[in-house]
Amino acid sequence: MDITAYAPEHLDDVRRQWLETGWIDHGNDQHAEAQRTWLSMGNGSVALIDGHAEAFGHWTPGAIWYVDRPVSLAAVTAITTSRVARRQGMATALTARALLEGKDAGHTVAGLGIFDQGFYDRFGFGTASYEHRFSFDPASLKVEVSGSIPVRLSVDDYEEIHALLLRRHRSHGAVTLDPPELVKAELLWTESPFGLGFRAKDGRLTHFVYGMGKGESGPYTVQWLAYEEPSQFRELLSLIRGLSDQVASVVMWEPPGIQLQDFIDRPFRQRVRTTKSDHETSHRAAAFTQLRILDLEAAMAARSWMGPEVRFNLSLRDPIDAIEPAVSIAGDYVVTIGAESGVEVGTDSEAPTLQASVNALTRLWIGVRDASTLAVSDDLDGSPELLARLDAAFGIPEPRQGWMY
Repeated sequence: MDITAYAPEHLDDVRRQWLETGWIDHGNDQHAEAQRTWLSMGNGSVALIDGHAEAFGHWTPGAIWYVDRPVSLAAVTAITTSRVARRQGMATALTARALLEGKDAGHTVAGLGIFDQGFYDRFGFGTASYEHRFSFDPASLKVEVSGSIPVRLSVDDYEEIHALLLRRHRSHGAVTLDPPELVKAELLWTESPFGLGFRAKDGRLTHFVYGMGKGESGPYTVQWLAYEEPSQFRELLSLIRGLSDQVASVVMWEPPGIQLQDFIDRPFRQRVRTTKSDHETSHRAAAFTQLRILDLEAAMAARSWMGPEVRFNLSLRDPIDAIEPAVSIAGDYVVTIGAESGVEVGTDSEAPTLQASVNALTRLWIGVRDASTLAVSDDLDGSPELLARLDAAFGIPEPRQGWMY
């Protein structure tokens, strides 16, 4: 298989791939510009057939907020194959290459968005937390009407928007991606866009919403939302409520750390009254992202636990061994979780043993589910006493990313 780094001469081939996969539309100049912008950043690779790029892989550097600190992230931001390249192993090879490059670049963890659950399990990825999608009548929001006048935002403001996303209020699991061009591309992809925000006295953008309108009455879809301080979220909801004299419904992802239902008046009555309507009040949840640890030592060192120290043997399996052994972190380790956590290669005859796949261990480490639950639902096994101690040592908030990729 002929795989090489993406170069500008591959643009037409990759554009054909994205047309075939439905990522961009024929004749849409804005989509074409968004793709050019996207391909100008990050790290791309192509798989060639007869000299043409028939599959494409891409990853982007970033970070995940882990409890009280950032850990470096290699985000796999695109894997596509053309119609002539399906079932040829190209998506597998390009995903493995992205992970290897991310590991070689020193990133602690990798993540990706999934088209469905299962395919990426064999790369060592474990399913992340549910993300919550709400649809509601903006008139039902229980917030006071703000007298502040927002400013309009457009794709021209992408650098300010990106800068705010990097410094926004973050909770555990929050994702940031480094290139501002990624935000520019996403804004260019937004059909019928609307962007509204607020500035501080010094002109700094402090909080905003950006999304897609539809017709006179919506639904409007909020695709981006960020704020420096939690109190500013109320002002953004007030801004959304102010649209209710015309807009009948708004769709948005629940921000990390927020329970959006708290702000909706009589949500169950609203749901019953609007069932099967174009403006249905609803709440749906699904996990669209998977994660895997690339650097075990760095990942465990990020966990600072002030409770009783937990020391255990870790017998770690990594399914990527069968695809790209250079990415694998399989092996036997002694792990200590405490005020200063660490990993040593080897075994300790006096310590209990945890057997796990990297998929399950990543989910434990990031806080998707506790050890006792993963012992039932995933590939993780240990004594009840060890599992209980790990439940406490990794008793961290459920991760919420706040940035889809």
